[in-house]
Amino acid sequence: MLWGNQFAARITVVLFALLLPLQWAQAGSPARSVVERLDSRLLEVMREGDALGYQGRHARLEPVLRQSFDLPYITRLVSGRHWKGWSESQRTKMVEAFSRLTFATYADRFDTYDGEQFKVAAERPLKRQRVLVRCQLVKPDGEAIQLDYVLHRVAGQWRIVNVVADGVSDLSMRRAEYTAVIKRDGFDALITQLNNKIVVYAREK
Repeated sequence: MLWGNQFAARITVVLFALLLPLQWAQAGSPARSVVERLDSRLLEVMREGDALGYQGRHARLEPVLRQSFDLPYITRLVSGRHWKGWSESQRTKMVEAFSRLTFATYADRFDTYDGEQFKVAAERPLKRQRVLVRCQLVKPDGEAIQLDYVLHRVAGQWRIVNVVADGVSDLSMRRAEYTAVIKRDGFDALITQLNNKIVVYAREK
């Protein structure tokens, strides 16, 4: 019985030694750090939302959004099959419009603070050398919105390529919307639509 206890204790120590590096790697991993930095800036902006106003929130968020998201890659994905047929000038114009809309959307939506908190829950590898970082936006009443961030590596850095909120993929929604506009009305109409949304978001509430 004593031998059994000693053996079990040794096994526990070995397992602990094996698992501990993995746990620390997850807690301080580069991909997770990208999400935590973004969440931290969002909370900061939310707390100062009224004082900053739209322009102030936009100025605070744009740098971290550029660092956190692979905006050129996302733009190519939301453009669907049409991307291959566009000229380099059109591609550049689309990336710029989509990026500006991303900054405007975040500045508009993260404008108030009611005690919300972000909590990073888990991280796991995906296919094609991607990583999913799962976190929750927890409201004061305990209700939680699950946010799954999908990241890949570009130029040696982890960047977000999709956000899935409570099972709804932002990438899929935008791709469906944008490709429908392109198919129906063409490239210029899509750019006009994106620019119009930016103008609407920029209006102070």
